[in-house]
Amino acid sequence: MSEKLAVLFVHGVETSDDDVAATAMRLLREEFTAHTGVAAEEALAVRSAHWVSVLQQRQDDLERRLTGHGDTLGWFLEGLRWAGGVASRGSVAALTGLVASGAVRRLPGTGDFHWPTLRWLAVGYVGDAIAYQRSNAGVYGGVHAVLARSLRELAEEAGPDARLCVVAHSLGTVVVSNYFHDLHAGTDLPEQVAAVVGDTALERGRTLAGLHTLGSPLALFTLGLDEDQLDTPLRVPHPDVEPDLAGRGGWTNLYDPDDVIATPLAGLSPQYRDAVTDERVGTRPFPFNLSPLAHTLYWNDRHVMRRIATTLAGVWEA
Repeated sequence: MSEKLAVLFVHGVETSDDDVAATAMRLLREEFTAHTGVAAEEALAVRSAHWVSVLQQRQDDLERRLTGHGDTLGWFLEGLRWAGGVASRGSVAALTGLVASGAVRRLPGTGDFHWPTLRWLAVGYVGDAIAYQRSNAGVYGGVHAVLARSLRELAEEAGPDARLCVVAHSLGTVVVSNYFHDLHAGTDLPEQVAAVVGDTALERGRTLAGLHTLGSPLALFTLGLDEDQLDTPLRVPHPDVEPDLAGRGGWTNLYDPDDVIATPLAGLSPQYRDAVTDERVGTRPFPFNLSPLAHTLYWNDRHVMRRIATTLAGVWEA
């Protein structure tokens, strides 16, 4: 094909680092090139939607209110943010340091703020999930506006009708599901999104050909849905591009059994069983993959990216 394939990475809640997808994008390009023999730069237009910036100031303010302004704790939390960013790009040493910091129960001069690493994780993981609700228009619309801007950039690089594949992790899988549901339903979009999204087929989600969800908590989020809402999973590929794909693309949900946040999705309803292919994977590296830390490992696992690159190659070649 002469037209580029548009690829969008959507991260989860584990980091505030702008380069969270850097390693994943590099691995995907390398595996795509190895599989097709075509330089990924010639075939793929790749972008990352860094939506956590919408929530970062809120998180920082909450931490200050909870912890005060003690220098010791401030330095410790700043170190956690730095290590979290490096770990998100695949550093085993940084991940080891974060795990070790979890054993710290109390720092001098920090009062009752015990287990600072675990509290920091709670603000990041649980706090983002609580803040990202449809009823919270400022956050919901702000997060979706980031995706809209990233898709506009992809439309400009790959072409307005280029096929689109999305790779999403953790809470990012919920964001992606909601975002494209809103687009495809034709309902009123949040004003932040309406101000950004264009009329091209790609920006409107009508060229969505492939979706890979990694470590997805979508099953947990269905607890807030009525039973009839389980009948409408996101349809991938979009009907506009499905006839041309000859069975390629689609929605693949990758999960590691040691990841306690992720689950298979096909069992949610007959409609989900028809819409999603669940695939069990074993993340790396050892020994972190044998613990709930498996949730953080998909992004930088070459074997996972190889699996995704193979699907992308099929969509690009179709």
